[in-house]
Parts: sequence; structure tokens; C-alpha cells
Amino acid sequence: MSTQIQLNIDHTIIERRKAFYRRVFDYQPVDHLPVYIWVTGSKDRDYTLRSELESTQRQFQVNLEAIARTLKLVPDDYIPTVRITQGYMTIATLFGIGMHWSDDTGQPPGIREHLFKELGEVYRIHRPSMEEGIMPENVRRLRYFSENLPADVYLTGVDNGGPLNNLKDLLDTNLLYTSFYDDPQAVHYLLNLLTDVQLEMHHTLINTVGAINRFACLDFDPLWHPEKYVSFCSDDVCATISPKIFKEFSIPYNNRLYQPWGSGGLHNCGPHPCKQLYLDHQPRVKYLNCSHRYTKNEYREFRSLFAGWGILEPMFDSGETAEEMLAGYWYMMECLAPDTIAIPYCIVDQTWSDDDISSIYNEMRKISEEYARNMKWIV
Repeated sequence: MSTQIQLNIDHTIIERRKAFYRRVFDYQPVDHLPVYIWVTGSKDRDYTLRSELESTQRQFQVNLEAIARTLKLVPDDYIPTVRITQGYMTIATLFGIGMHWSDDTGQPPGIREHLFKELGEVYRIHRPSMEEGIMPENVRRLRYFSENLPADVYLTGVDNGGPLNNLKDLLDTNLLYTSFYDDPQAVHYLLNLLTDVQLEMHHTLINTVGAINRFACLDFDPLWHPEKYVSFCSDDVCATISPKIFKEFSIPYNNRLYQPWGSGGLHNCGPHPCKQLYLDHQPRVKYLNCSHRYTKNEYREFRSLFAGWGILEPMFDSGETAEEMLAGYWYMMECLAPDTIAIPYCIVDQTWSDDDISSIYNEMRKISEEYARNMKWIV
């Protein structure tokens, strides 16, 4: 391994934790619910997010630092996973759209421009190969991580959105929202093409490492998920459309991403105007990865919608303090128990001390034990 950091991982412990997550996701009784501590960044004084995203070696090192630190500070629940990404816009770059970096080195890249200004142009688009855009570097990076990490460290796929999210990058913003009404045939044409490309991309990622079970998730979610729930689709656009539009232009294409590998997760930071339809996917969505900030007002509705089946994964991704995370998790429990499980993501960066990280896990664990005692389990 090309690093001075040595990971001390007990295979037996990891297997026991995987069995624990399988029970949680199947609503089987446990003594506590998982609390996920997501350590980001690096204590390297020269670290920036841009420096990490642009370099395989830097991203590898940052991931190793986070794993070693979490293994040391978090006594339970944690299954090591590396997050592999250059940014969310892989599909866009396959179609020739350039990446745009802002002057803020703490911000991820976006797209340089939209590809289409008129709907009639979409029929001239070519289907790209996996040798275009940033995909070859994604493959090299994924291969490097898989070959230089022990088998008990799991991988994410690259952050690649979902069909509707990727459509957003191809179409000018105004055109995106008017096209659902002005030319739905053109929208379906593009969504079919984008879904074909994304499925090929997923197969390429799996073939690169040799087995789907090496992944914690086929997309960006760094939590380890049971094997039958490893599929994933990001659909942040559904925060801004009606349930009718979601049913026609999201669900059929999201379904195609789930079907080869079974149920999985949906990401939408929030809000959730289409939440009544989330479980209408075939196969049914198993979990929702979301932002606590933009979802908290809808927890009580998710209690009945997801009861006995779905999992919420609310992220504390808005710079919340430890006190705000604890209050937020308590609120989740009050809104969702005894019917629906939530797994909170406590995102902590390099400014958190070791004592801070240990403390937030231990305090969240107390709530998780009460949450488990209050649950209505399927037995």
C-alpha cells in the first residue's frame, strides 16, 4: 500500500457490523440504531476540496486518514468506505460539457454551460462512449482504490446523479421546465439516452472492480448498505416538480437504474413534494438520503409513508454544531418512532477534535438506544 497509514481492521468485527445493518434495514430487532460519523477533509494545512477532487493520490490519502481516525474514535457501527469522486458531472462531461471551478477552492466543480438551448437539437446528439469526458479517470481512480485497499474497505461508485439530474445539465434551465409541457417526446428521448448511458456506466464501474459486493453503494452514499439495497439514484430535480411530472419523467427512468440490482436508495436533499410516490418505484425504494435541514418539516409525513419498510438517511450537511445534531436526532426520533427508522449522518470536518468526534458519537448513541427501544419491529 503506497501510504504510511496502516489500517487496523478486524474482519470479524466488520462482518458482525454488516449483519447488524442487514437486521436494521429489514426492521429486525436491534439494541440501537446506527449513527454514522462522516469524517471529511484533512488536517494537512494545504488541504482544499479542489486539491482532493483533482488528485487520485490526494483523495486516496484523505480517505485513509478519515478511515483511520474513525476506526480509532467510533467504537461501533462504522464500516470503512472510501468515497471516490471528481464531482457530480461525469455524465455531462461524456457529452462534451466542460467542468467549471469557481474561485472558492472549498467548492466542488459544476458545469461550464448547458448543451442545448432548443429542444429540436436533442435528436442530433450522439451516444458517448465510456472513453470520453472524465470517465477514464473515474475508472483509473476506482481501480487504484480497489487494488490498494483491503477487502474490508468498501467503495462508493462515482457521484453521477440520476437521469433527471443529468437532463438538468444538458438543457438550459428555463428549457428544462418548459419542455415537460412543450415537447415531452423530446424529453423522453433524452431521458432514455441518459439512462442507457448511466446503466453502461454502472456496469463499467462494477466490471472495473470485479464484483458489485465491493461497493457500499453504486453512487455517492458512503454508508455501507446491505447487498440487496446497493442501487442508488439522485433526483434533486424532484424537489422542484409536481407529482404528475415526477410520475412520468422520473419514476420510469429511475426504475431502470434499480432493476438490474434490486432495491436501493433515492437522494433528494429536500423538500419532497413528490414523497407520496417515492415507494411507487419498481422495485420499491428502500431508503431516502436527504438533508436534515430541508427535510425535517416532513418527518411526520414520512413516518406513515415509510412505516415498516423505508429508511431515512438525513444528513447534517449545513455545518450543524454538535448540539444541533443532537437536537435534530432527538427530533427525528420523536417524529418517526415507532414506525420508521432514521440513520443520521453527522458530517464532521477537520476542525473537529478527536474528543469532539468521540463525544458526538457517544451522545448520539444514547438517543439511538432509546430510539430502538421505541421501535415497532417486524418479527
